[in-house]
Amino acid sequence: MPVAHTTFDRKTRTATVRVAGDVSLTTAKEFYGHMRGVARRRDVRSVVLDFEKAGRVDSSGLAVVSLAARMMERGGKAFDLVHLGETHRAALDLLPRDAVAVADETDHPGFVRRVGMSILDYQDAGAAFLALLADTGRQLLYVITRKKRLPVGALTDQIEKMGVDAVGIVGLLGLLLGTTLAFQGIVLLQRFGAGVFVADMIGISMVREFGPMMTAIILTGRTGAAIAAELGTMKVRDELDALTTMGVSPTRFLLLPRLLALSIVQPALSLMSMFLGIGGGMIIAALVLHLPPDLFWDRIVARITFGDFLHGMGKSLIFAWIIGFTGSHLGMRASANSTSVGAATTRTVVVSVFFIIVVDAVAATISTIGAHP
Repeated sequence: MPVAHTTFDRKTRTATVRVAGDVSLTTAKEFYGHMRGVARRRDVRSVVLDFEKAGRVDSSGLAVVSLAARMMERGGKAFDLVHLGETHRAALDLLPRDAVAVADETDHPGFVRRVGMSILDYQDAGAAFLALLADTGRQLLYVITRKKRLPVGALTDQIEKMGVDAVGIVGLLGLLLGTTLAFQGIVLLQRFGAGVFVADMIGISMVREFGPMMTAIILTGRTGAAIAAELGTMKVRDELDALTTMGVSPTRFLLLPRLLALSIVQPALSLMSMFLGIGGGMIIAALVLHLPPDLFWDRIVARITFGDFLHGMGKSLIFAWIIGFTGSHLGMRASANSTSVGAATTRTVVVSVFFIIVVDAVAATISTIGAHP
């Protein structure tokens, strides 16, 4: 049975560490590792050490409690001890008065304090993200000027994982999306005797909107989550710190190959999705409207311009950067426990999809206003 177990209250950002059994020389190392993991969590603002089920606490346990108090103080976290027995209090009295603080168990952060902690969290996250952007730009410059190199085979390996392995699912969904748009468009346009214009609708929709956006959403769930999980696990295992200690930049070694691979894969898969979607619409138009494929294709060629492709491919590249930076940023900020890895993975998907849709909406609005002043 572990010497300590942690529960986390997201509302108050309080981690409660419940001590179980004796805290002695044999369990002190495990107890210290657990407390150090809690101290490293960026989403924790207050730590409560619960001694309700604790047994005997010897000098080793007292040393861990004292070290934990200092770690929490350095991290700007409140540190409280609750449910102390008489023997526990007697043992803690041997420590310096300022080593630990036994706080009032009814003390909980108020609304204003919670708002302030949230603002500080967002401020820290923003500063870390800007630092990551700057470091990525610096490492990319080193690679371009050949001062430093990417890991051998890392880029091709990431392209294979992100792109080649995703061809099937992206192609199938692009084809199904094109057929669905064709069915819906035919039902609507036939009422006005304008069924032939279904080609225009499918072409514009797939090239400018659905091809890039649906591909980005698929890659978010498939690749963005994987990036966050991989980097988060490495963070938990202290592998990122080990790379830094060896003089190897985690940004160049881990992030840059993934970001460059996404910058290649996302536009390529979007282009494939566009053509398969148009092909699916062409099949449905031929079967339902009896529209000849050559006529369908002529309307596509006449209606879609190079600017439409540029619009769609430009958004694809931006979507790739959103996925790559979000997954890397949240993965590298994972705390030293497995729960934070799952949270980082979930947040990567949610945040990436949100910004993808926001960017798509902004781009569509700007392009529409520009076309119709």
